[in-house]
Amino acid sequence: MEIIVSIIILSIVGLALLKINSNQKKLYLIAEKKLNFSRYVSLVLDQHSINLHNKDINLYDLVKDKYNLKNDYEIQGLKKLKIHYSQKYKSIINMKQDDKSINILIDEIILSNKDGVSKFLTVKQ
Repeated sequence: MEIIVSIIILSIVGLALLKINSNQKKLYLIAEKKLNFSRYVSLVLDQHSINLHNKDINLYDLVKDKYNLKNDYEIQGLKKLKIHYSQKYKSIINMKQDDKSINILIDEIILSNKDGVSKFLTVKQ
């Protein structure tokens, strides 16, 4: 009887450890997707434009002229990535100092795909 009870206890502990391991793998994959998304977002922010508003853009088409990409693995990875780009004007701030007036335009850029969403504010004078 004691052997059966100890086997049941060991199996319950084993199942709990398997469940913890499974959850850790899922969290790692989610974090990896978000990290990769963040890396590619910087490529878009470097070349943001109101002309891209409300468009699905392929990252390779966006960066091929700016960067001299020769690695086939990188090129194929960028060709697979599509990001939805949205840009809208948030506000205009008018600052006055002495006799000068400066308008500051604040835009919001939203980049999204199946792996995540990132929002950024840009400031233009």
